[in-house]
Amino acid sequence: MKVLWKIVILSVLFLGFSIGSYWLIFSQGLVLGILISFMLLVLCLAGLAFSLYGIENGQLEKIWLKSRMEVAALLILTVYLSSAIGLFAAANTFLEAKELTKDFSAAEKTKMLASALWHSNSNSSTIGSIEKNGVVYSFTASTKDEIDKIDEFLEEEKGRIAEFYDNEEMGDLTIVFHDDFDTLSEASGYEEAMGYYDYYSQEIHLVPDDYSWDIVLLHEYSHHQSHLYSQEYGLSETRLPLWFEEGVADYLAGETSDWYALEDVEVTDFKLLDYDYSFHNTYTRNYDPYVQSFLAVQSLVNEHGEDLLPTFLSAKMPSEFYAMLEDATGMELIEFQETFLDDMIEESTAEQANYDAAYEAMEKGNYEEAAKIMDELNATASEEDLNHLSWMQIDLYLLQDQLDEAITFMEDRLENGNPDYRLDDLITLAEIYLLVDPAVSLELVREADAISLEDEDMEFGYFDTAAYLEAYELINSSSPYEGYMILLDEELLYYETIIEKVEDKVAEEFPEAS
Repeated sequence: MKVLWKIVILSVLFLGFSIGSYWLIFSQGLVLGILISFMLLVLCLAGLAFSLYGIENGQLEKIWLKSRMEVAALLILTVYLSSAIGLFAAANTFLEAKELTKDFSAAEKTKMLASALWHSNSNSSTIGSIEKNGVVYSFTASTKDEIDKIDEFLEEEKGRIAEFYDNEEMGDLTIVFHDDFDTLSEASGYEEAMGYYDYYSQEIHLVPDDYSWDIVLLHEYSHHQSHLYSQEYGLSETRLPLWFEEGVADYLAGETSDWYALEDVEVTDFKLLDYDYSFHNTYTRNYDPYVQSFLAVQSLVNEHGEDLLPTFLSAKMPSEFYAMLEDATGMELIEFQETFLDDMIEESTAEQANYDAAYEAMEKGNYEEAAKIMDELNATASEEDLNHLSWMQIDLYLLQDQLDEAITFMEDRLENGNPDYRLDDLITLAEIYLLVDPAVSLELVREADAISLEDEDMEFGYFDTAAYLEAYELINSSSPYEGYMILLDEELLYYETIIEKVEDKVAEEFPEAS
Protein backbone atom coordinates (compact mmCIF):
# COMPACT_ATOMS: atom_id res chain seq x y z
CA MET A 1 0.00 0.00 0.00
CA LYS A 2 2.89 2.38 0.82
CA VAL A 3 4.37 1.70 -2.62
CA LEU A 4 1.09 2.64 -4.31
CA TRP A 5 0.80 5.88 -2.33
CA LYS A 6 4.37 6.84 -3.21
CA ILE A 7 3.64 6.25 -6.92
CA VAL A 8 0.47 8.39 -6.70
CA ILE A 9 2.38 11.20 -4.99
CA LEU A 10 5.14 11.02 -7.61
CA SER A 11 2.55 11.12 -10.40
CA VAL A 12 0.91 14.22 -8.94
CA LEU A 13 4.29 15.92 -8.50
CA PHE A 14 5.37 15.19 -12.07
CA LEU A 15 2.01 16.33 -13.44
CA GLY A 16 2.58 19.61 -11.59
CA PHE A 17 6.12 19.79 -12.98
CA SER A 18 4.81 19.28 -16.54
CA ILE A 19 2.13 22.00 -16.16
CA GLY A 20 4.69 24.37 -14.68
CA SER A 21 7.12 23.59 -17.50
CA TYR A 22 4.40 24.27 -20.07
CA TRP A 23 3.64 27.75 -18.73
CA LEU A 24 7.30 28.53 -18.14
CA ILE A 25 8.30 27.62 -21.71
CA PHE A 26 5.23 29.19 -23.36
CA SER A 27 5.82 32.44 -21.49
CA GLN A 28 9.15 32.90 -23.27
CA GLY A 29 10.12 34.10 -26.72
CA LEU A 30 11.91 31.97 -29.31
CA VAL A 31 15.50 32.11 -28.00
CA LEU A 32 14.74 32.15 -24.29
CA GLY A 33 12.18 29.37 -24.73
CA ILE A 34 14.78 27.13 -26.34
CA LEU A 35 17.35 27.99 -23.64
CA ILE A 36 14.99 27.25 -20.73
CA SER A 37 13.82 24.04 -22.41
CA PHE A 38 17.44 22.93 -22.75
CA MET A 39 18.12 23.61 -19.08
CA LEU A 40 15.02 21.66 -18.04
CA LEU A 41 16.02 18.75 -20.25
CA VAL A 42 19.48 18.74 -18.65
CA LEU A 43 17.78 18.44 -15.24
CA CYS A 44 15.64 15.60 -16.62
CA LEU A 45 18.77 13.89 -17.90
CA ALA A 46 20.26 14.12 -14.42
CA GLY A 47 17.02 12.66 -13.07
CA LEU A 48 17.26 9.77 -15.52
CA ALA A 49 20.82 9.05 -14.45
CA PHE A 50 19.77 9.20 -10.79
CA SER A 51 16.85 6.81 -11.49
CA LEU A 52 19.10 4.34 -13.31
CA TYR A 53 21.47 4.44 -10.38
CA GLY A 54 18.53 3.61 -8.10
CA ILE A 55 17.46 0.71 -10.31
CA GLU A 56 21.00 -0.68 -10.06
CA ASN A 57 21.10 -0.34 -6.25
CA GLY A 58 17.48 -1.38 -5.72
CA GLN A 59 16.56 1.82 -3.87
CA LEU A 60 17.10 5.58 -3.47
CA GLU A 61 17.01 5.86 0.27
CA LYS A 62 17.83 9.60 0.34
CA ILE A 63 14.46 10.39 -1.29
CA TRP A 64 12.56 7.62 0.51
CA LEU A 65 12.26 5.26 -2.45
CA LYS A 66 13.03 1.87 -0.92
CA SER A 67 12.18 -0.57 -3.72
CA ARG A 68 12.97 -1.08 -7.37
CA MET A 69 9.25 -0.63 -8.23
CA GLU A 70 9.24 2.84 -6.66
CA VAL A 71 12.46 3.78 -8.46
CA ALA A 72 11.06 2.39 -11.75
CA ALA A 73 8.03 4.68 -11.32
CA LEU A 74 10.42 7.63 -10.91
CA LEU A 75 12.26 6.58 -14.08
CA ILE A 76 9.04 6.30 -16.12
CA LEU A 77 7.75 9.66 -14.88
CA THR A 78 11.10 11.31 -15.66
CA VAL A 79 10.92 9.97 -19.23
CA TYR A 80 7.35 11.32 -19.43
CA LEU A 81 8.46 14.76 -18.20
CA SER A 82 11.39 14.83 -20.64
CA SER A 83 9.06 14.02 -23.54
CA ALA A 84 6.57 16.67 -22.44
CA ILE A 85 9.26 19.35 -22.17
CA GLY A 86 10.58 18.42 -25.62
CA LEU A 87 7.06 18.67 -27.04
CA PHE A 88 6.43 22.02 -25.34
CA ALA A 89 9.74 23.33 -26.66
CA ALA A 90 8.91 22.28 -30.22
CA ALA A 91 5.41 23.83 -30.04
CA ASN A 92 6.70 27.10 -28.60
CA THR A 93 9.43 27.28 -31.24
CA PHE A 94 6.88 26.66 -34.00
CA LEU A 95 4.47 29.32 -32.75
CA GLU A 96 7.21 31.89 -32.18
CA ALA A 97 8.80 31.23 -35.58
CA LYS A 98 5.42 31.80 -37.26
CA GLU A 99 5.31 35.33 -35.83
CA LEU A 100 8.63 36.92 -34.88
CA THR A 101 7.22 40.43 -34.56
CA LYS A 102 4.82 39.86 -31.67
CA ASP A 103 5.43 39.01 -28.01
CA PHE A 104 2.62 36.51 -27.37
CA SER A 105 1.58 35.50 -23.88
CA ALA A 106 1.26 31.85 -22.81
CA ALA A 107 -2.54 32.16 -22.97
CA GLU A 108 -2.43 33.52 -26.52
CA LYS A 109 -0.12 30.72 -27.65
CA THR A 110 -2.42 28.18 -26.05
CA LYS A 111 -5.34 29.60 -28.03
CA MET A 112 -3.32 29.53 -31.25
CA LEU A 113 -2.26 25.94 -30.63
CA ALA A 114 -5.81 24.85 -29.82
CA SER A 115 -7.04 26.57 -33.00
CA ALA A 116 -4.44 24.79 -35.12
CA LEU A 117 -5.37 21.41 -33.62
CA TRP A 118 -9.09 22.19 -34.04
CA HIS A 119 -8.63 23.01 -37.71
CA SER A 120 -6.76 19.79 -38.33
CA ASN A 121 -10.00 17.88 -37.73
CA SER A 122 -12.28 20.22 -39.69
CA ASN A 123 -12.71 17.95 -42.73
CA SER A 124 -14.50 15.17 -40.88
CA SER A 125 -17.84 15.76 -42.66
CA THR A 126 -16.42 15.53 -46.19
CA ILE A 127 -16.98 12.30 -48.10
CA GLY A 128 -14.48 12.73 -50.91
CA SER A 129 -12.24 15.04 -52.90
CA ILE A 130 -11.46 15.81 -56.52
CA GLU A 131 -8.76 17.90 -58.21
CA LYS A 132 -9.60 20.43 -60.91
CA ASN A 133 -7.27 23.02 -62.42
CA GLY A 134 -4.69 22.54 -59.67
CA VAL A 135 -7.19 22.92 -56.81
CA VAL A 136 -8.39 20.06 -54.60
CA TYR A 137 -12.08 20.25 -53.70
CA SER A 138 -13.23 18.38 -50.58
CA PHE A 139 -16.99 17.99 -50.66
CA THR A 140 -19.86 16.69 -48.56
CA ALA A 141 -22.73 14.55 -49.81
CA SER A 142 -24.87 17.61 -50.56
CA THR A 143 -22.20 19.91 -52.04
CA LYS A 144 -20.52 17.81 -54.74
CA ASP A 145 -22.62 19.44 -57.47
CA GLU A 146 -21.21 22.87 -56.53
CA ILE A 147 -17.66 22.04 -57.64
CA ASP A 148 -18.00 23.04 -61.30
CA LYS A 149 -19.56 26.40 -60.42
CA ILE A 150 -16.83 27.25 -57.91
CA ASP A 151 -14.00 26.05 -60.14
CA GLU A 152 -15.22 27.93 -63.22
CA PHE A 153 -15.55 31.16 -61.25
CA LEU A 154 -12.15 30.77 -59.58
CA GLU A 155 -10.48 30.09 -62.94
CA GLU A 156 -11.80 33.44 -64.18
CA GLU A 157 -10.65 35.41 -61.14
CA LYS A 158 -7.55 33.84 -59.63
CA GLY A 159 -5.12 35.26 -62.18
CA ARG A 160 -6.17 38.81 -61.29
CA ILE A 161 -5.55 38.27 -57.58
CA ALA A 162 -2.27 36.41 -58.14
CA GLU A 163 -1.09 39.31 -60.31
CA PHE A 164 -1.87 41.77 -57.50
CA TYR A 165 0.53 39.83 -55.23
CA ASP A 166 3.02 39.34 -58.11
CA ASN A 167 2.78 35.55 -57.67
CA GLU A 168 3.66 33.46 -60.70
CA GLU A 169 2.68 30.16 -59.06
CA MET A 170 -0.85 29.51 -57.82
CA GLY A 171 0.41 27.21 -55.05
CA ASP A 172 -1.19 24.15 -53.47
CA LEU A 173 -4.76 24.82 -52.38
CA THR A 174 -7.65 22.80 -51.02
CA ILE A 175 -11.19 24.19 -50.90
CA VAL A 176 -13.34 22.50 -48.27
CA PHE A 177 -17.12 22.65 -48.65
CA HIS A 178 -19.42 22.81 -45.62
CA ASP A 179 -23.12 22.00 -45.60
CA ASP A 180 -24.06 25.00 -43.46
CA PHE A 181 -22.67 27.75 -41.27
CA ASP A 182 -23.01 25.69 -38.10
CA THR A 183 -20.36 23.22 -39.26
CA LEU A 184 -18.27 26.06 -40.67
CA SER A 185 -18.35 27.96 -37.37
CA GLU A 186 -17.51 24.79 -35.47
CA ALA A 187 -14.48 24.23 -37.71
CA SER A 188 -13.28 27.83 -37.59
CA GLY A 189 -13.81 28.49 -33.90
CA TYR A 190 -15.72 31.72 -34.68
CA GLU A 191 -19.47 31.83 -34.12
CA GLU A 192 -20.49 33.83 -37.20
CA ALA A 193 -17.76 32.89 -39.69
CA MET A 194 -18.77 33.15 -43.36
CA GLY A 195 -15.57 31.43 -44.47
CA TYR A 196 -11.90 31.20 -43.51
CA TYR A 197 -8.44 30.39 -44.80
CA ASP A 198 -6.25 27.99 -42.81
CA TYR A 199 -2.58 28.96 -43.20
CA TYR A 200 -1.35 25.69 -41.72
CA SER A 201 -3.09 23.41 -44.23
CA GLN A 202 -3.60 25.97 -47.04
CA GLU A 203 -7.34 25.36 -47.09
CA ILE A 204 -10.27 27.63 -47.88
CA HIS A 205 -13.46 26.73 -46.02
CA LEU A 206 -16.84 27.99 -47.21
CA VAL A 207 -20.52 27.16 -47.75
CA PRO A 208 -20.69 26.86 -51.56
CA ASP A 209 -24.43 27.41 -52.00
CA ASP A 210 -24.70 30.55 -49.86
CA TYR A 211 -25.84 33.66 -51.74
CA SER A 212 -22.48 35.42 -51.15
CA TRP A 213 -20.22 32.45 -51.93
CA ASP A 214 -18.39 34.35 -54.70
CA ILE A 215 -17.33 37.24 -52.46
CA VAL A 216 -16.32 34.87 -49.66
CA LEU A 217 -14.29 32.74 -52.09
CA LEU A 218 -12.36 35.71 -53.51
CA HIS A 219 -11.77 37.12 -50.02
CA GLU A 220 -10.26 33.87 -48.78
CA TYR A 221 -8.36 33.31 -52.02
CA SER A 222 -6.72 36.69 -51.45
CA HIS A 223 -5.47 35.39 -48.09
CA HIS A 224 -4.09 32.34 -49.89
CA GLN A 225 -2.18 34.48 -52.37
CA SER A 226 -0.90 36.69 -49.55
CA HIS A 227 0.34 33.53 -47.84
CA LEU A 228 2.16 32.46 -51.03
CA TYR A 229 3.80 35.89 -51.23
CA SER A 230 5.02 35.48 -47.65
CA GLN A 231 6.46 32.06 -48.42
CA GLU A 232 8.17 33.29 -51.60
CA TYR A 233 10.04 36.05 -49.76
CA GLY A 234 10.56 34.28 -46.42
CA LEU A 235 8.23 36.62 -44.52
CA SER A 236 5.85 35.95 -41.66
CA GLU A 237 2.29 35.69 -42.98
CA THR A 238 1.13 37.72 -39.96
CA ARG A 239 3.70 40.50 -40.31
CA LEU A 240 1.17 43.00 -41.68
CA PRO A 241 -1.58 44.52 -39.53
CA LEU A 242 -4.60 42.26 -39.83
CA TRP A 243 -6.84 45.19 -40.74
CA PHE A 244 -4.77 45.77 -43.88
CA GLU A 245 -4.87 42.07 -44.83
CA GLU A 246 -8.64 41.91 -44.34
CA GLY A 247 -9.24 45.23 -46.05
CA VAL A 248 -7.25 44.18 -49.12
CA ALA A 249 -9.07 40.84 -49.21
CA ASP A 250 -12.45 42.62 -49.17
CA TYR A 251 -11.25 45.08 -51.82
CA LEU A 252 -10.05 42.32 -54.15
CA ALA A 253 -13.30 40.42 -53.56
CA GLY A 254 -15.23 43.33 -55.07
CA GLU A 255 -16.70 44.93 -51.98
CA THR A 256 -17.80 48.56 -52.38
CA SER A 257 -18.21 51.49 -50.03
CA ASP A 258 -21.75 51.91 -51.43
CA TRP A 259 -22.79 49.05 -49.14
CA TYR A 260 -22.37 51.24 -46.04
CA ALA A 261 -23.91 54.37 -44.58
CA LEU A 262 -20.53 56.06 -44.20
CA GLU A 263 -21.77 58.72 -41.78
CA ASP A 264 -22.73 55.97 -39.31
CA VAL A 265 -19.49 53.95 -39.53
CA GLU A 266 -17.68 53.79 -36.20
CA VAL A 267 -13.87 53.83 -36.09
CA THR A 268 -11.52 52.44 -33.44
CA ASP A 269 -7.75 52.50 -32.84
CA PHE A 270 -6.05 50.79 -35.79
CA LYS A 271 -3.49 49.26 -33.40
CA LEU A 272 -6.32 47.20 -31.87
CA LEU A 273 -6.83 45.66 -35.31
CA ASP A 274 -3.23 44.53 -35.82
CA TYR A 275 -3.60 40.94 -34.60
CA ASP A 276 -6.26 38.26 -34.81
CA TYR A 277 -7.02 37.93 -31.11
CA SER A 278 -7.56 41.68 -30.58
CA PHE A 279 -9.17 42.25 -34.00
CA HIS A 280 -12.09 39.95 -33.23
CA ASN A 281 -12.40 41.23 -29.67
CA THR A 282 -13.33 44.68 -30.99
CA TYR A 283 -16.70 43.47 -32.30
CA THR A 284 -19.70 45.21 -30.74
CA ARG A 285 -23.32 45.57 -31.70
CA ASN A 286 -22.51 48.75 -33.62
CA TYR A 287 -18.93 48.11 -34.69
CA ASP A 288 -17.51 45.71 -37.27
CA PRO A 289 -13.70 45.71 -37.67
CA TYR A 290 -14.00 44.39 -41.23
CA VAL A 291 -15.91 47.51 -42.27
CA GLN A 292 -13.21 49.87 -40.95
CA SER A 293 -10.52 47.68 -42.52
CA PHE A 294 -12.09 47.71 -45.97
CA LEU A 295 -12.94 51.41 -45.95
CA ALA A 296 -9.39 52.32 -44.88
CA VAL A 297 -7.98 50.33 -47.82
CA GLN A 298 -10.59 51.81 -50.17
CA SER A 299 -9.62 55.32 -49.06
CA LEU A 300 -5.96 54.59 -49.89
CA VAL A 301 -7.02 53.45 -53.37
CA ASN A 302 -9.21 56.51 -53.87
CA GLU A 303 -6.43 58.91 -52.87
CA HIS A 304 -3.32 57.18 -54.26
CA GLY A 305 -4.45 54.45 -56.67
CA GLU A 306 -4.49 50.66 -56.39
CA ASP A 307 -0.77 50.40 -57.22
CA LEU A 308 0.03 51.74 -53.75
CA LEU A 309 -1.35 48.67 -51.96
CA PRO A 310 1.26 46.09 -53.11
CA THR A 311 4.08 48.38 -51.96
CA PHE A 312 3.15 47.62 -48.35
CA LEU A 313 3.54 43.85 -48.78
CA SER A 314 7.31 43.92 -48.26
CA ALA A 315 7.00 45.26 -44.69
CA LYS A 316 8.57 42.83 -42.23
CA MET A 317 6.62 43.93 -39.16
CA PRO A 318 3.75 46.29 -38.23
CA SER A 319 6.08 49.14 -37.25
CA GLU A 320 7.66 49.10 -40.71
CA PHE A 321 4.19 49.00 -42.32
CA TYR A 322 3.06 52.05 -40.34
CA ALA A 323 6.23 53.94 -41.32
CA MET A 324 5.46 53.17 -44.98
CA LEU A 325 1.84 54.24 -44.47
CA GLU A 326 2.95 57.56 -42.97
CA ASP A 327 5.29 58.18 -45.92
CA ALA A 328 2.54 57.37 -48.44
CA THR A 329 -0.21 59.47 -46.84
CA GLY A 330 1.93 62.27 -45.43
CA MET A 331 0.19 62.00 -42.08
CA GLU A 332 0.64 60.20 -38.78
CA LEU A 333 -1.55 57.19 -38.02
CA ILE A 334 -3.84 59.08 -35.63
CA GLU A 335 -4.53 61.72 -38.30
CA PHE A 336 -5.18 59.06 -40.94
CA GLN A 337 -7.52 57.32 -38.50
CA GLU A 338 -9.50 60.50 -37.89
CA THR A 339 -9.75 61.63 -41.52
CA PHE A 340 -9.71 58.64 -43.89
CA LEU A 341 -13.51 58.60 -44.13
CA ASP A 342 -13.95 62.35 -44.71
CA ASP A 343 -13.43 62.44 -48.47
CA MET A 344 -15.53 59.30 -48.95
CA ILE A 345 -18.39 60.80 -46.94
CA GLU A 346 -18.14 64.05 -48.90
CA GLU A 347 -18.18 62.16 -52.20
CA SER A 348 -21.09 59.99 -51.06
CA THR A 349 -23.08 63.04 -49.96
CA ALA A 350 -22.50 64.76 -53.29
CA GLU A 351 -23.48 61.60 -55.18
CA GLN A 352 -26.71 61.27 -53.19
CA ALA A 353 -27.48 64.91 -53.91
CA ASN A 354 -27.18 64.15 -57.64
CA TYR A 355 -29.57 61.19 -57.32
CA ASP A 356 -32.04 63.41 -55.48
CA ALA A 357 -31.70 66.07 -58.18
CA ALA A 358 -32.36 63.50 -60.92
CA TYR A 359 -35.51 62.25 -59.17
CA GLU A 360 -36.70 65.81 -58.60
CA ALA A 361 -36.15 66.66 -62.27
CA MET A 362 -38.20 63.63 -63.33
CA GLU A 363 -41.02 64.56 -60.97
CA LYS A 364 -41.12 68.09 -62.43
CA GLY A 365 -41.03 66.81 -66.01
CA ASN A 366 -37.52 68.13 -66.69
CA TYR A 367 -36.54 64.96 -68.51
CA GLU A 368 -33.52 66.39 -70.35
CA GLU A 369 -32.06 67.64 -67.07
CA ALA A 370 -32.70 64.25 -65.43
CA ALA A 371 -31.01 62.45 -68.33
CA LYS A 372 -27.98 64.74 -68.11
CA ILE A 373 -27.55 64.10 -64.36
CA MET A 374 -27.93 60.35 -64.86
CA ASP A 375 -25.26 60.36 -67.58
CA GLU A 376 -22.87 62.05 -65.13
CA LEU A 377 -23.69 59.44 -62.48
CA ASN A 378 -23.16 56.60 -64.96
CA ALA A 379 -19.63 57.79 -65.71
CA THR A 380 -18.36 56.93 -62.21
CA ALA A 381 -20.96 54.42 -60.99
CA SER A 382 -20.12 51.08 -59.42
CA GLU A 383 -21.78 47.93 -60.76
CA GLU A 384 -24.41 48.11 -58.04
CA ASP A 385 -25.06 51.79 -58.83
CA LEU A 386 -25.33 50.99 -62.54
CA ASN A 387 -28.10 48.54 -61.72
CA HIS A 388 -29.94 51.23 -59.75
CA LEU A 389 -29.43 53.75 -62.56
CA SER A 390 -30.92 51.28 -65.02
CA TRP A 391 -34.17 51.32 -63.03
CA MET A 392 -34.11 55.11 -63.13
CA GLN A 393 -33.50 55.03 -66.89
CA ILE A 394 -36.53 52.78 -67.40
CA ASP A 395 -38.58 55.17 -65.27
CA LEU A 396 -37.43 58.05 -67.47
CA TYR A 397 -38.44 56.23 -70.66
CA LEU A 398 -41.83 55.24 -69.25
CA LEU A 399 -42.62 58.77 -68.05
CA GLN A 400 -42.11 59.92 -71.67
CA ASP A 401 -44.13 56.98 -73.12
CA GLN A 402 -40.96 55.74 -74.85
CA LEU A 403 -41.82 52.04 -74.58
CA ASP A 404 -39.71 51.00 -77.58
CA GLU A 405 -36.64 52.68 -76.09
CA ALA A 406 -37.29 51.00 -72.74
CA ILE A 407 -37.58 47.59 -74.41
CA THR A 408 -34.38 48.13 -76.42
CA PHE A 409 -32.55 49.22 -73.27
CA MET A 410 -33.61 46.12 -71.31
CA GLU A 411 -32.89 43.74 -74.20
CA ASP A 412 -29.35 45.17 -74.35
CA ARG A 413 -28.95 44.57 -70.60
CA LEU A 414 -30.07 40.97 -71.03
CA GLU A 415 -27.58 40.44 -73.84
CA ASN A 416 -24.56 42.27 -72.43
CA GLY A 417 -25.23 42.84 -68.72
CA ASN A 418 -24.25 41.01 -65.56
CA PRO A 419 -25.83 37.51 -65.58
CA ASP A 420 -26.42 37.81 -61.83
CA TYR A 421 -29.12 40.39 -62.63
CA ARG A 422 -30.75 38.35 -65.40
CA LEU A 423 -33.75 37.25 -63.33
CA ASP A 424 -34.39 40.86 -62.30
CA ASP A 425 -34.04 42.07 -65.90
CA LEU A 426 -36.39 39.42 -67.29
CA ILE A 427 -39.14 40.37 -64.85
CA THR A 428 -38.63 44.07 -65.65
CA LEU A 429 -38.82 43.48 -69.41
CA ALA A 430 -41.93 41.33 -68.93
CA GLU A 431 -43.53 44.21 -67.02
CA ILE A 432 -42.84 46.62 -69.89
CA TYR A 433 -44.15 44.17 -72.52
CA LEU A 434 -47.37 43.94 -70.52
CA LEU A 435 -48.33 47.23 -72.21
CA VAL A 436 -47.22 46.07 -75.68
CA ASP A 437 -47.52 42.29 -76.06
CA PRO A 438 -48.53 40.21 -72.99
CA ALA A 439 -47.68 36.99 -74.84
CA VAL A 440 -44.01 38.04 -74.87
CA SER A 441 -44.32 38.85 -71.17
CA LEU A 442 -45.39 35.27 -70.52
CA GLU A 443 -42.38 33.85 -72.38
CA LEU A 444 -40.03 36.09 -70.43
CA VAL A 445 -41.56 35.07 -67.10
CA ARG A 446 -41.30 31.39 -68.05
CA GLU A 447 -37.59 31.90 -68.69
CA ALA A 448 -37.25 33.69 -65.34
CA ASP A 449 -39.03 30.83 -63.59
CA ALA A 450 -36.70 28.28 -65.19
CA ILE A 451 -33.66 30.29 -64.06
CA SER A 452 -34.96 30.56 -60.49
CA LEU A 453 -35.41 26.77 -60.34
CA GLU A 454 -31.93 26.10 -61.73
CA ASP A 455 -30.08 28.66 -59.63
CA GLU A 456 -31.74 29.04 -56.25
CA ASP A 457 -28.77 30.97 -54.83
CA MET A 458 -28.88 33.68 -57.55
CA GLU A 459 -27.69 36.87 -55.89
CA PHE A 460 -30.62 39.01 -56.97
CA GLY A 461 -33.47 36.49 -56.99
CA TYR A 462 -36.05 38.44 -54.98
CA PHE A 463 -39.07 37.30 -56.99
CA ASP A 464 -41.83 34.81 -56.35
CA THR A 465 -41.75 33.63 -59.95
CA ALA A 466 -44.64 31.21 -59.35
CA ALA A 467 -46.96 34.15 -58.63
CA TYR A 468 -45.75 35.99 -61.73
CA LEU A 469 -46.20 32.85 -63.83
CA GLU A 470 -49.77 32.38 -62.63
CA ALA A 471 -50.64 36.03 -63.31
CA TYR A 472 -49.20 36.17 -66.82
CA GLU A 473 -50.72 32.80 -67.79
CA LEU A 474 -54.15 34.09 -66.76
CA ILE A 475 -53.59 37.35 -68.67
CA ASN A 476 -52.93 35.25 -71.79
CA SER A 477 -55.97 33.06 -71.18
CA SER A 478 -59.72 33.55 -71.29
CA SER A 479 -59.57 35.11 -67.78
CA PRO A 480 -57.15 38.05 -68.18
CA TYR A 481 -58.87 40.14 -65.50
CA GLU A 482 -57.84 37.68 -62.77
CA GLY A 483 -54.23 37.85 -63.94
CA TYR A 484 -54.14 41.64 -63.91
CA MET A 485 -55.64 41.70 -60.42
CA ILE A 486 -52.99 39.29 -59.12
CA LEU A 487 -50.31 41.69 -60.36
CA LEU A 488 -52.05 44.66 -58.76
CA ASP A 489 -53.27 43.11 -55.50
CA GLU A 490 -50.02 41.30 -54.74
CA GLU A 491 -47.96 44.36 -55.77
CA LEU A 492 -45.96 42.43 -58.35
CA LEU A 493 -45.49 45.49 -60.57
CA TYR A 494 -42.60 47.86 -59.80
CA TYR A 495 -42.97 50.91 -62.03
CA GLU A 496 -45.63 53.43 -61.04
CA THR A 497 -46.27 54.42 -64.66
CA ILE A 498 -47.04 50.82 -65.61
CA ILE A 499 -49.24 50.34 -62.53
CA GLU A 500 -51.34 53.37 -63.52
CA LYS A 501 -51.66 52.20 -67.14
CA VAL A 502 -52.67 48.66 -66.04
CA GLU A 503 -55.27 50.10 -63.66
CA ASP A 504 -56.67 52.23 -66.52
CA LYS A 505 -56.66 49.19 -68.81
CA VAL A 506 -58.58 47.09 -66.26
CA ALA A 507 -61.12 49.88 -65.66
CA GLU A 508 -61.64 50.34 -69.40
CA GLU A 509 -61.78 46.71 -70.53
CA PHE A 510 -63.51 45.21 -67.50
CA PRO A 511 -65.84 47.97 -66.20
CA GLU A 512 -68.30 45.60 -64.57
CA ALA A 513 -65.58 43.69 -62.72
CA SER A 514 -63.91 46.92 -61.69
